[in-house]
Amino acid sequence: MNLLDSIDRYCERTDASWWSEPVNALTNLAFILAAWWLLRRQYPADVRPEVRRLAVLLGLIGVCSGIFHVTGTVLGAILDVAGIALFILFYLFRFLRRVLYWQMAPAFLAVLVLLGADRAVAAVGSLGLNGSESYIPPWLALVLLAFASLRSAPSAAGWLFSAALLFLVSFSLRVLDMQVCAEWPLGTHFGWHVLNAAVLYLCVRGLAAGCRDRL
Repeated sequence: MNLLDSIDRYCERTDASWWSEPVNALTNLAFILAAWWLLRRQYPADVRPEVRRLAVLLGLIGVCSGIFHVTGTVLGAILDVAGIALFILFYLFRFLRRVLYWQMAPAFLAVLVLLGADRAVAAVGSLGLNGSESYIPPWLALVLLAFASLRSAPSAAGWLFSAALLFLVSFSLRVLDMQVCAEWPLGTHFGWHVLNAAVLYLCVRGLAAGCRDRL
């Protein structure tokens, strides 16, 4: 496999050239904007480092995904997946530690379970979701975190339930992208970027709120 081979997965891309997906590429600025909004808010001193780390990872998603949609290469796709995975796994670990007060070993085990669930979904193969199957385990994890927070950190639960509901809309846009090409050549993947940036923003606000509840 050549890392510079072209990948065509989205309606907007019409050839193998760079910048063949200008809207998909530029809407990754939504992740960077969401990170900026997180950083400009005021948080308790004990919470601020958590938000900063997650904001940096959120901005990194925008950069990595932007590279992928600009270049349309295998290497870009690897960076895209790595950026998203790093945020999800780190977020899960920190939420379990800071909001739910799990010990180090169980929290790390939960991360491994999520990785295993992702591999299991990959082994099943395509479910007709336009390559979006791998996002099902993280969504289920988000819902479980929201329910687990209801008693000990209700403020966090509210943010996370909102994120989980909004994710269903963004997920639908990702799934529909290739199905609407004939009627809408631009596709709907750009909506996934914008709404998913909002989803991750809500998730980080939930973690911050949960930390304050526990304090």
